[in-house]
Amino acid sequence: MREVKVPGMGITVPKGSAFACETPPMAPKMHLLAGVVARRGGGKGVITAALIERLQVVDRLICVSPSASSNKVLLDRFSKILDPDDIFHDVNDEKVHDKVIAKIEAERDAWEEFLAKKKLYEQAMTKIRSTTPLFSISDEHLLQFHEGPPKYKYGDHPACILVWYDDVVGAGCMMGKGARRLANFALMHRHTGQLKAGGALGCSLLFNIQSYKTHGGLPKAVRNNLTLLLLGKVTSSRDLQAIYEEMAGEVSEETFFRIYDQATAEKFGFLFLDMHPKKEHPSPYRKGLDTFLLP
Repeated sequence: MREVKVPGMGITVPKGSAFACETPPMAPKMHLLAGVVARRGGGKGVITAALIERLQVVDRLICVSPSASSNKVLLDRFSKILDPDDIFHDVNDEKVHDKVIAKIEAERDAWEEFLAKKKLYEQAMTKIRSTTPLFSISDEHLLQFHEGPPKYKYGDHPACILVWYDDVVGAGCMMGKGARRLANFALMHRHTGQLKAGGALGCSLLFNIQSYKTHGGLPKAVRNNLTLLLLGKVTSSRDLQAIYEEMAGEVSEETFFRIYDQATAEKFGFLFLDMHPKKEHPSPYRKGLDTFLLP
């Protein structure tokens, strides 16, 4: 087809990335918006735990689930990144999403406080190493020097936060006003905890659900913006059809169902569908986490 260029109307792509946490080469990008879908007993917890471990970069796990505290295996497995204070049990609270956001904003404040103290300390060290008389160095710089180098819980990088929703289908946080708050949170998850210098701390969201398209489940606005879907065995053909129509349109329907059948043939098997694969990934489709499927 013939093209006619218009001078001065080109688009400049901004530098940087929408995916803030650097994951291992074969892991999906973060920040992610993910759904783990499988029937009851289909291994949603197994799949989710494996994904979190393979990401390797999650510093802080926040869990919204009425059953998290009774899951000792989960608590033990993620004891280094999941604080009991970061578990929200009341999933019928329509404002639980706001409370999660408040946690992220508090983490943002802690990071910015660290950056401010680090700057003061570096300024103090510069002055002390120079010929500047000590009596002319500000009390603020001297105090920071005596306190020593500032420390941040997660080192020299902002916290990589993952929010995990489990056993929430039909709960108040997923219906009515709760669903609207969730949709807004999901659409803005990368921009949560905005920084004074620009950008945001952001977070990843992950949902464990038994049915992809159900009342009280993931709102359509969330489903349409998923970056990652981990799909185990489901009982509803309507769910599979909806997933194909909403997420897998780049292959034929027949090919998608063949990919799904191959990926879920084994116990706890699942189809890994990545809407934003890295350039080194040969396909957006995988069988489990470790086997790419090339349609």
